Amino acid sequence: MADMFQVGLSGIRSSQASLTTTGHNIANINTEGYSRQNVEVEAAYANRHGRNFIGQGAVITSIERAYDQFAFTDNIKNTSQLGYAKEVFQQNSQLDSVLSNEDTSVTKPVLAVFEAANGIADHPNMLESRQVFLESAVNMVNQYHRIYDNLEVQHAGINSDISNTAKTITTLAKNIASLNEQISAQVLNGTESNANDLMDQRGQKITELSKLVDVSAIDVGHGMVNVYIGSGQSIVMKDKSVDIVAVNNSAEPRNKDLAIKVNEHIVKLDGSRLGGKVSAMYDTRDHDLEPAFNQLGQNIIGLTHSINEQQKQGQTLDGKIGEALFNDVNSEVSMRNRVLSHNDGLGTAQLSLRIDDLSKLTPDNYELVVNDYIAGPPESIGFNVTNKTTGQTQTLGPVDLGKTRRIDIPNSGLSIGLDAIVGDDPLREGKTFTLRPTRFAAQEVELQHQEASKIAAADAEIKAVPSEGNNGNAIVRVSEINNKNDPLYMDPNSPLQIAVRDNVDGVITYDIIDKNGQPVVLPAGSENKFQRAVPVGSEATVSPDFSVGEPLTGLTLKTDLLTGKANISLAGIEVELSGQVAAGDQFTLNYNETGRGDNRNIMKIAHLQTQKVMNNNKATFQDVYSGMLSEIGAKTANADVSMQSAEILQKQSFERIQSNSGVNMDEEAANMLKFQQHYSAAARVISIASELFDTILQASRP
Repeated sequence: MADMFQVGLSGIRSSQASLTTTGHNIANINTEGYSRQNVEVEAAYANRHGRNFIGQGAVITSIERAYDQFAFTDNIKNTSQLGYAKEVFQQNSQLDSVLSNEDTSVTKPVLAVFEAANGIADHPNMLESRQVFLESAVNMVNQYHRIYDNLEVQHAGINSDISNTAKTITTLAKNIASLNEQISAQVLNGTESNANDLMDQRGQKITELSKLVDVSAIDVGHGMVNVYIGSGQSIVMKDKSVDIVAVNNSAEPRNKDLAIKVNEHIVKLDGSRLGGKVSAMYDTRDHDLEPAFNQLGQNIIGLTHSINEQQKQGQTLDGKIGEALFNDVNSEVSMRNRVLSHNDGLGTAQLSLRIDDLSKLTPDNYELVVNDYIAGPPESIGFNVTNKTTGQTQTLGPVDLGKTRRIDIPNSGLSIGLDAIVGDDPLREGKTFTLRPTRFAAQEVELQHQEASKIAAADAEIKAVPSEGNNGNAIVRVSEINNKNDPLYMDPNSPLQIAVRDNVDGVITYDIIDKNGQPVVLPAGSENKFQRAVPVGSEATVSPDFSVGEPLTGLTLKTDLLTGKANISLAGIEVELSGQVAAGDQFTLNYNETGRGDNRNIMKIAHLQTQKVMNNNKATFQDVYSGMLSEIGAKTANADVSMQSAEILQKQSFERIQSNSGVNMDEEAANMLKFQQHYSAAARVISIASELFDTILQASRP
């Protein structure tokens, strides 16, 4: 009877365990990450009776969870790819809506400025038409500011998300390490079945982590796993985890980077290689949002600088040479803002970046690295400069800073100014700077004045014209008319010419000649600010003034080492010279008949709308902006396709897990009935054993 009781009890135990486990499955049908559990039962060892063996019932060997390691690994991989695709699509969609939305786009305000310019051309003497032009310019500037501010909000949001993600990854890593410890304790105690729910919780934490970064989990025994992110950086080693923190980027302190913090030591991670949402944030920030800032800046620089330069070629209602309408794109503040010194401890210097050729200006950033610096004398410096978009590297210099403090970057339209090098902390090899020619232009753009009379609608009375045979690239313009009563002031029959003899180390030697090529003599009453070369061996340090009647030959002019510019005062006007002049170059100062009703200069401003002055003279301002919109639109469309594909793959891998590990209500309900019947049958075995035992007892009574 004892054997029947034991057999029945074993059936009761196995059925009860199965019923409880089935109930546990049903209770957790909506628990995320839960894996269905099954009771594993084996036949108990049989007892020998004579030549036969009689079974002893059933034994519960374990409670196993339905788990497929391959399906789990495939799912976290697809989850990571979906996290990346979703974030890229979200960020690009936001960027696209800001730039292309009719209410936020700059297209209409820019068109309004050129329409207003045509309005001045129709009525050049009406202050009302000039006022409309200024109001349109204000609206355009404000629209660029609004777009820039929207991009800055998105930029700040991404960096904030990177900081928050660091905290989330750290929390998940700690949770996984803690679960490792708990699971290991159960395994070592021989109660591995008790760890099933803990393993599910750990798997769910790993899945949550895979939304943020690429994850791999390696079994290291005793129920524990090591967790690696990205390209193999460990963040969980058995029951220990590391902290992930957000730190400032050394090149751009406003950008956040992820790093591992171990015993107060910081090791930076390459976020672009971590995968998941993190890589998407890095990629959209660095490869979508930053180029958008740069392209927007390129567009507004081209627009405002072109208008400014043409404005300076004209004459105002007051008879003065036109002043810049918008801020100077090459102001000291703007040029210095374009250079970002890396915090690398390799010296201190103040550099600036000037835009010299608008047609060659691109939205690309550059990395500038010192390859040689000698404090001197003579002081010299050399650089390697790399275009961060194309990867092309050029070597600049070494340059003698005693002769020039400006270094051209070939084929870029840019030049570097060495404003100051700190003597106590000189530059050393490897010192790095980031050059961002257009990054802040949309933020910096401003209207300099709103005086309608200062719009230079008329052509300037005096025009500076370079000779066609000039070998240098210098640009000469009349910057101011001071005294029209100067005896040398030009008239239609008496132009003046500046004839360059030589240019040695920034010292230009030139003559003033008439239309026949004869030297002009200094008349009485004419402005006398000329300088002549000091003879070699002379004790004089300053050249004496010219005397009345002397020919204006052998004059000297020293260009500024940093700006490369020089100014000449003659004949009641100021002439500004910039760029490189060569021996034999000539520039003619012509009288230009002008007056009230003249609209020639404002017409040239209006025609800038259709002139291809950008991208090597192949694109208009609108072409540049449209190209930016097309690029962002294409990226957004591609991101949408990638996201949909990633969603399909992730759904398939998740369904594969569910088909193996998920709880099916119909199946569990059927199991419940089956195990209930098993339980009843096992109970009946015990009941029969009891009845048989009672019969034997009654038969043995006297």
